[in-house]
Amino acid sequence: MKLTLLIMVLSFSFSTATGQELNDLNNSARRFLFANTDSSLTYGQRALLVARKTGNVKFEAEANYLLGGNYWIMGDYATALRNILQSLRLNEKLENLIGMADDYRALASIYRDQGDTGNAISYAMRCKALAGPETQVDVNTVIGSIYEKFGKLDSALYFLTEADMKDVKAHGQRHYGYISFELGNVYYKKAKYPLAVTAYRTGIGLMESQHVYKDLMEGDMGLARAYRDMHQPDSAVSYAEKSLATGKSTPFLMSMLDAGTLLYSVYQERKNLDSSLKYANLCLSIKDSLYNQRAAREFQALVFREQLREQDLEQARVRTEEERKENIQMIGIGAFIPVFFMTVLILSRRRLNTKVIDFLVLIGLLLFFEFITLLIHPRLETLTNRKPILMLLSLAAIASILIPSHHRLESWLKKRMANPARK
Repeated sequence: MKLTLLIMVLSFSFSTATGQELNDLNNSARRFLFANTDSSLTYGQRALLVARKTGNVKFEAEANYLLGGNYWIMGDYATALRNILQSLRLNEKLENLIGMADDYRALASIYRDQGDTGNAISYAMRCKALAGPETQVDVNTVIGSIYEKFGKLDSALYFLTEADMKDVKAHGQRHYGYISFELGNVYYKKAKYPLAVTAYRTGIGLMESQHVYKDLMEGDMGLARAYRDMHQPDSAVSYAEKSLATGKSTPFLMSMLDAGTLLYSVYQERKNLDSSLKYANLCLSIKDSLYNQRAAREFQALVFREQLREQDLEQARVRTEEERKENIQMIGIGAFIPVFFMTVLILSRRRLNTKVIDFLVLIGLLLFFEFITLLIHPRLETLTNRKPILMLLSLAAIASILIPSHHRLESWLKKRMANPARK
């Protein structure tokens, strides 16, 4: 009893420790998602390996979702799509509506950035149908960003305004800075530059306190473009350089390239050859870094895929070993039952209590029929696709055959094994 209790306690402790480790890894991946994708990617990959090793489907789905977010930020939309779809499959299996809503929202963003309006809106609306109050803010922002990207500015303004109102209602004040950035983009495209500047400044003020560097760089670049088009090049240069300065402590090279390109164009217009050459060289350097970064990440992805492959092979080996052990047990049980009946038959020829023989016959028959059920059950699950109503009807049909057979066979065996000497 004490040994059993100790095993249960140790098993619970291991499960709790593993769950806490997975939770910490996923939280770290989420924390660095918009601050440092390299760190986020490392934590997400570790979380996925541990989740698959321990069979924790919930954390595996979350790790895939976070990895998909990283690849989306890096512009690797094919890999992002693969991870998010895997997360969606797992969340559908768990019937996790919150996880499914997050996956639909992520798919909408991926398809938006790939230029697929139809799928982007479709997945965004699926998210909207499942989303709770907090996610409604995000999904309305995503829908607004889709319409903004494809030039439907009035529709974009409608959904972004709705997102802004829901954000204020949920938090008592504006909290989600990206709504303001998207509103800034809409006003910029409408050539309402003062409104765009106000919206960008609002978003930057919110994001600075949250240390969301990628969005901060986008906000600064939004201001830089607005000031450039308002013919205020000094302000445009100031905010583009601010975006570059933020980028130096992050791996968001694409945003740095946008800033460098804008600075190059401004100094070209000013006929400032030294500065334009400086930023032209900077852009070339960033492109080289982007190439090296992409190559390093591709190598890291190959190493990670190999780790997953080795883990799959190990799990397949373990499953094969377990199946082998189960088959040996089934063979052992199948061999034991006839030996048991032979033993009972031999004992029945000796002077033993009739009730003992009857009890042994009953035990043998129960073993025999339970063994048949054990053999049938896995195949029955496959045939019925584990549908409860079909399983119930099938088991009832099998019982209607086995129970009468059990009684008839029991009666026959008792007659055959009856000791004539004791009559």
